[in-house]
Amino acid sequence: MSAVTIEEKLSALLLAHQKESLSGETVSREMGVTRSAVWKAVDHLRRQGWEIDSASNRGYCLTKTPDLLTTPVVEHFLAEKRPAPVLCFPELDSTITQGQRLVLEGVEDRAVILAERQTMGAGRMGRSFLSPGGVGIYLSYLLAPRCGGEKLSLLTSCAGLAVCGAIAACTGLSPRIKWPNDIILEGKKVCGILTRLVSDGEDGSIGWAIIGIGINVAQERFPEELRDKAISVRMAGGSVLRAELAAELVRQLDSIFDAGGWQEGDPAILADLRRLSCTLGQRVVVSAPQGSRQGEAVDIAPDGSLLVRGASAQA
Repeated sequence: MSAVTIEEKLSALLLAHQKESLSGETVSREMGVTRSAVWKAVDHLRRQGWEIDSASNRGYCLTKTPDLLTTPVVEHFLAEKRPAPVLCFPELDSTITQGQRLVLEGVEDRAVILAERQTMGAGRMGRSFLSPGGVGIYLSYLLAPRCGGEKLSLLTSCAGLAVCGAIAACTGLSPRIKWPNDIILEGKKVCGILTRLVSDGEDGSIGWAIIGIGINVAQERFPEELRDKAISVRMAGGSVLRAELAAELVRQLDSIFDAGGWQEGDPAILADLRRLSCTLGQRVVVSAPQGSRQGEAVDIAPDGSLLVRGASAQA
């Protein structure tokens, strides 16, 4: 992993002493760099959007936490240090693709990848996921389950529970889950989840699961073709810094996957999925080789599949 930069060290120091004034001499001593290097780092952060006041007799003061997805800001909201890293990038083709690269290079279990912007965000069934900079959370969570694929059927659903829990905890909003992998606010999509599995070539078990999560947070409008389908947390009345929401999401994911019951069809997890589902009780279309049939979604099975009454097969 890359070494911590002067800007990242300064970011963490200012966040730890937010709204306090730190003299240039203090900052220089704490960071082990020259005062000239501190000045350059402050100038760099200001150009990124950090609001840092300075005065000759008082030093530097961070007046407001920036709405940025950088490692120091996210870790500030995490509070407790995780054993696995949170890796933040200003731009990626896709956090999922970056996850696949890191798996090949060697990376810690539960590592998190975040991007301010994606140029090739991936959606379900080969669709693209709109990923503009400065308004969304584009995150991949790298999980090493080391088990057969039959034990991973609830994995994406559990990620949906984590997203709902994080949004509710940070904003008071009440998102729901549209089976199988969309998070809904006010009848519109606020988040999509896509999981890619990487098998172990030696025994065929699943070595890694890369859980990609994209949340619309601060958008105030969408392109015309998405206006009837998409919503953001802000448009639904929620107000939260993206780093704060990302940190809460990481905590929720850690909690769910640390518990382990997600591999065994834990009844508590299934109860939460039923409670948060906006699909149950609705008419749905089941597509099968013999054709499509309509039915009523009546339950979520222990393996996470949707049980449909009136259709010849599970959705």
